Amino acid sequence: MAVEVETTQVLICGCGPTGAMLSSFLGKCNISNIVLEKESNITTDPRGIALDDDGIRLLQALGIYEAVFTDIGAYVPGARFISGVHADLHRKPFLYFNTGSTAGNTGHVGLLCHKQPTLEKHLRSVISASSCSSLRSNCTLTSISEDDDWVYAKYLDSAGAERQIRSRFLVGADGKTGYTRKKYLEPKGIHMQWAERTKYQESWVALNWRIDLPTPETHPNFPLWKKGYTPQDVYDSFFPRPFSFLCNPERPAVCGRFGLESDRLWRFEFVVQAGEDEDEMAKPEMIRKVVFPYLRHCGSRYGLLDDVEFPEDCIQVLRCRPFRFYARSCDRWALGRVILCGDAAHVFPPFGGQGIASGFRDAVALSWRLALVCKSDTRIDHQKLLDGWFLERKQQLETSLASTVRNGDMVNSKNPFMIFVRDWGFWVMQLIPTVRKRLELGPRAYGPAGYKYSDGMSFVSELGGGVSFAQSFCVKLGGLKDRARVQFTDDVIFSPRKKNMFQIVVLLDDLNRVAHAQAQLNGLDLICSHLSPEEATFFIKRKGPNAMVATGDAYNNSRVFRVASAAEFSDSDLSAGRPEPEGYREDDMWRGVKHRSFVILRLDRFVFAACNDRKELEMAARRLEELFPSP
Repeated sequence: MAVEVETTQVLICGCGPTGAMLSSFLGKCNISNIVLEKESNITTDPRGIALDDDGIRLLQALGIYEAVFTDIGAYVPGARFISGVHADLHRKPFLYFNTGSTAGNTGHVGLLCHKQPTLEKHLRSVISASSCSSLRSNCTLTSISEDDDWVYAKYLDSAGAERQIRSRFLVGADGKTGYTRKKYLEPKGIHMQWAERTKYQESWVALNWRIDLPTPETHPNFPLWKKGYTPQDVYDSFFPRPFSFLCNPERPAVCGRFGLESDRLWRFEFVVQAGEDEDEMAKPEMIRKVVFPYLRHCGSRYGLLDDVEFPEDCIQVLRCRPFRFYARSCDRWALGRVILCGDAAHVFPPFGGQGIASGFRDAVALSWRLALVCKSDTRIDHQKLLDGWFLERKQQLETSLASTVRNGDMVNSKNPFMIFVRDWGFWVMQLIPTVRKRLELGPRAYGPAGYKYSDGMSFVSELGGGVSFAQSFCVKLGGLKDRARVQFTDDVIFSPRKKNMFQIVVLLDDLNRVAHAQAQLNGLDLICSHLSPEEATFFIKRKGPNAMVATGDAYNNSRVFRVASAAEFSDSDLSAGRPEPEGYREDDMWRGVKHRSFVILRLDRFVFAACNDRKELEMAARRLEELFPSP
């Protein structure tokens, strides 16, 4: 009997963070998609634990921001690079990243340490809520074929029955050992290559612990009770909150908390040295030898004669296993109508927290392109479009990888002379306050992500396109009720009631120029239907003329907002679980586009074009229509 062929627009293989992010964004674009996941349930093992500010911003875009700091994880106040052959997590670092600040261009803290199973749970909730997305668990992909118009996939469903789906595109988000690349694209000539100039390849042991608090009742002889320590004080002393990069030439390691503070979860990763067996190094006796010295403090720290050890019976081992880390990327991410995303396309070492975030960026940048092709009645050259996606993502991937490699070089250095130069070099540089402040920004010191244009990329380089658009906090101009509600600018630019994937943002210094700016936009939809002047969002500076007056008075244009201050954000519900927005600059949206007034923004928060006047707006609209002919 012939197998019935089901049809969807996009088939996604794998429902890890990348696949779930892609499905969620396609659903928001009203593109039908099916996700096949080989596992029956979310893996309970927390693997990736770090997410940068870009990743938090994209979770916010899905409408799950409220869960980020209340269920998914906690912000990390800092990352410390500690030098020397010792086991002291409190040793003064030679370099410190202030990851708790809001000094980037996203409106978020620099680093979140999360529980991946909880992250995936919330991502899947977005899929479940969408009428366009469907997740099918416990399914095994068995074959892929394609013609000029369709991809055909066969799989075994949860009952073991063979099913077949045809789709306009198939996206492999099934990891570095998944079927899509290993069984389909590699035989066609696509392969993983060493990324950047590095050939990083090391085995590490990664362990996850859950910590129970010792108490005077459970551990009456623990010596710190007599020093006035509480159970929480003991936890904070032995498991400090900042993330630590232990630049020990004999045994490089990384450690820190993850998940909610109430979860008391701890990650420790250490390198397996040449000649050591990785499976042996993951056994309890070796963990006791490598890791437990960090849980033994010199008594003199507390005014005691004897050393103080954290009670071993308060440690529950959740996971301890070796991993092999690489820095590699495929030479192509798409061939025909089959595409690779996330770990299926590239893999990172563990020094920059970029694995999940890079997969998110792949997915969102891909989602709007696939949506445009699937919605178009004209024949868009999808291969050229996907090549442009690859070129853009490859550039940003190389930037992220360069940051990861820099961190890795500091952690893994073994040359005594280079270690001496590194430690003293950073010490001298940090004597200069402005240099110290810049170093504390970490990777964010290099500014917002941007692309260097090459043929096929989807932006207008001569009009300031190709740069990540800043996110700020804002307040709608209107009555007192509206004034009390602080929002993220992304949320009003890409409000769910808006239909277009390209949005117009107008940046003004003076409220009195709103009517003139609106007139400049009129008729752009006749040039390109992807633009809607009626959906444009206007922002004025908080200190601009009439801004504060209009906030308190009735104002009849519901699309006009003013930028909110750091203090207003701190007083809002959005600040729950976050520190004060240190480093936040109210004019970052203006700075990022060099004070141009009109911005055409892509769904992935990158600028398509930034314009000064009507002439440039028409030029940008025509270019957009050329790239993506209206349906």
